[in-house]
Amino acid sequence: MAPTGGPRLKGQDGGVRGLIKRRFYGGAMRKSNTQLNTVGLNKGSSRLHGSRESVSIPVSAAGNLDLSADTSTVIRPVHSSILGEKYCFEVINSENNHCFGCTSAAERDRWIEDLRRAAQPNKDNCERTENSLSLWVNEAKDLLPKRRYYCELHLDGTLFARTSSRAVGKSSHHSSLVGDGSSGGVLGGSGGGVGGCQLFWGEFFELDNLPSVSQITLHLFRDEEPKKKRHSRDESTLHPLGSVAISLADIRGRAFQEKWHPIIPYKASGAGGTKEQLGPQASLRVKARFQNLQVLPIERYKEFAEFVTVDYVGMCRNLQPLLSVRKKEELAGALVHVLQSIGKAKEFLIELGSAEVERLGEKEALIFRENTLATKAIDEYMKLVGQKYLIDTLGDFITRLYASVESCEVDPLKCPASELSNNQRHLKESCEEAVQKITEMHGSFPEELNRIFSSWVELCEEQGRPEIGQRLISASLFLRFLCPAILSPSLFGLTQPYPEPATLRTLTFTAKVIQNLANFTLFGEKEEYMLFMNDFLQQHWERMRCFLQTVSSPDIEIPMTSFDGYVDLPLRLAVLHSLLVDIISPMKQDTIDKLHPLPSILNQITESLGPDALRITVSSNIGHSKPTYVPPKDVGKYSPLHNSLQQLPMDVKGSQRKESFQGVKRDRMSARERKPVSRTQSAPHRRQMDHKQQLRRQSSTENLPPEDQESEQEANPPLDISSPQNSVGVKAPPAPVPWIKVSQSKETCERKVENEEINLLDRHAQELSELRLGLEQVTESELEMAKRLEDFIVQSQDQNAVLLAEVNELRNHLAVREEQLASATFRLGVIEEEREEDERKLNVAVAAAERMNVLEEQFADLLKDRHQLSGDYTGDQSNTQYPGIGANHVNSI
Repeated sequence: MAPTGGPRLKGQDGGVRGLIKRRFYGGAMRKSNTQLNTVGLNKGSSRLHGSRESVSIPVSAAGNLDLSADTSTVIRPVHSSILGEKYCFEVINSENNHCFGCTSAAERDRWIEDLRRAAQPNKDNCERTENSLSLWVNEAKDLLPKRRYYCELHLDGTLFARTSSRAVGKSSHHSSLVGDGSSGGVLGGSGGGVGGCQLFWGEFFELDNLPSVSQITLHLFRDEEPKKKRHSRDESTLHPLGSVAISLADIRGRAFQEKWHPIIPYKASGAGGTKEQLGPQASLRVKARFQNLQVLPIERYKEFAEFVTVDYVGMCRNLQPLLSVRKKEELAGALVHVLQSIGKAKEFLIELGSAEVERLGEKEALIFRENTLATKAIDEYMKLVGQKYLIDTLGDFITRLYASVESCEVDPLKCPASELSNNQRHLKESCEEAVQKITEMHGSFPEELNRIFSSWVELCEEQGRPEIGQRLISASLFLRFLCPAILSPSLFGLTQPYPEPATLRTLTFTAKVIQNLANFTLFGEKEEYMLFMNDFLQQHWERMRCFLQTVSSPDIEIPMTSFDGYVDLPLRLAVLHSLLVDIISPMKQDTIDKLHPLPSILNQITESLGPDALRITVSSNIGHSKPTYVPPKDVGKYSPLHNSLQQLPMDVKGSQRKESFQGVKRDRMSARERKPVSRTQSAPHRRQMDHKQQLRRQSSTENLPPEDQESEQEANPPLDISSPQNSVGVKAPPAPVPWIKVSQSKETCERKVENEEINLLDRHAQELSELRLGLEQVTESELEMAKRLEDFIVQSQDQNAVLLAEVNELRNHLAVREEQLASATFRLGVIEEEREEDERKLNVAVAAAERMNVLEEQFADLLKDRHQLSGDYTGDQSNTQYPGIGANHVNSI
């Protein structure tokens, strides 16, 4: 579909929609086996389209497919938003397609890999290109109110995913809560308040194993009434309200690119279009990146894999101080996948946990709370091996909270006082359910995590600090895995849509309670409105201790499962190689030298990626062996230029002819002295050469003749250098004529002929020597120019490396400043809440003081009345005792 919209083309969804229609309308629906979850046709958690019957085939039937006959077979996962079920994949060939359902992501990945190997048995030994798209659909603005909308993601016209249906609302603070944890909230906050009504999704899509893509399009649809659902027979008449075309050039690379994209309205033929359904500033905020990764045959990564396997601890120790938070996260993820594939991930995590304890010392409260490689690695590893455990444990709980309408808001400033007690009861019930699901081990616990936890406990007991082992487990399992999954279930695969505000508050409170329970701490005055949960925490402490001891015991008796997913080792090695090259190449040369031999190993792989691939500058004083084959242009990198030892090729046949001629005439030339060659500032002396003396090559230190003498030599044209016997004949004696008397003897004529032949041979040798000297000079000039060019290239690369290092340093500073700004903003919010609380207390105190003043005034009036009554009473008694005096007193007054 073009950016401006257009009708849906047949087959643009890769066959999934056609498969659904054939099964839905043809009456050929098939029931799923017990191993297959129900695959419904609902497009989101709040919408149901069609039947809940399964439209997928049991995964066991995939083994009967014949994939060797069709080379165009495509095997790819189906996003959960397409069929309404998570773990599906489809097999597409030239004849038809099949959709299969699995029980877990690991099972699906294993089936996809097995089928791909069946179609291409030599997959690991072939070079290939892997395409991947990571995309956030964050929010839209300037849409009509009181409507529900959703987006569809199309790659080259094929439907790959869709968002959930969301209702339009006023601008909110949601935009600062989603993204990948960086600057997405700032952009969203600045743009979200413009253009009227706003719709928020905050949904993340990660698509791997993509075909070659040329166009990425997001289509905006309005969710109609049930009778007008898009899965009806009239779906060909339904068109998008508008579309957003995303340029691949703008999002290609490792970094995410975030931007507001204007929504181009769809204009149907013969109609006024949908412009009235979109505001003039209707736009969509998208954050995306598209990566093309060239994966080499696995044998090219052999040395690199061996180095990572043997020295991963040293590599992490050397790189950690040099990495930003984002690079640490990416490096930890790449390392975890590589080491998991080669069976070293558990040892890697055990050593990182032990190093974390030694590094922090007595500051055990900071374990797995800092942005270190150990923290990021345990995050990635638990997501990798604990996904099924997480879904089995918290999946139903999160689904119930999303569907619930009960409020758990317990902050008195944000809820009416009449609802506070009910909300507190609802929160206790939710926390009780979460604790029960976690501690009763409803799901099978990962065996890999049990081994890691038990090893940590043993190491801490050997060091005499058993309490640190428990903190390691609670910090990793709860702080880095379970509680973040409760707080942000959409980021951990528990659900797709972002929670509504009320649900988000419930998740936040529940995560706080579970985290305090795992830390064995109570709520304090800082969160006074949560003090009512302290009794709940104390009641469940023993239960939590038993759970932590159970999951860290080597003799565990609970159900456990091992990771049965698949990790594509060549792909993960290619990811790690690309990441390390990007990290190391901008570093300073002395830092690169300290990482030896890693840069050289990375460069050997880069040589196979082509001349445009980024390389690391390796210092020449770092020892490295010379390759078996060196291209001519790279000879200077391995062998220094020894001009004085280089020999030009000699004319072997000419030398043999010369030696034979000299052997015949040796007795006649033995007495003749040869003048040695001497180089002066004048023209070179043409000497009679000794036939036994080899031609000496001119060295680069000898003086060459000046230009004026070279012109004199050029005035005498050189003879044609060729074989003396063939090209130039011996000069014949003068023909006898009557007026000339020939008086030379026969011997004299022969000697003259011989001398002329020798002179001619000397001239040939001299000319050959001069040509060789000229050729040598040209060769030396070319080598010198090549060396200068190489020096210039190296200097330019050094300058570029310095500039890149400065840019990365500025980016790191910017990231630090952004983190500081976020932290300051958070602290400011906390301070603002404390200020409001203090202001409320101050108002109460002022009111109390005013009441006290009123009471004091009333008390003073009462005292005055008492004194007056007392005086009156005394006067009455006096009048009674002395009536005359009293009468006189009254008269005087």
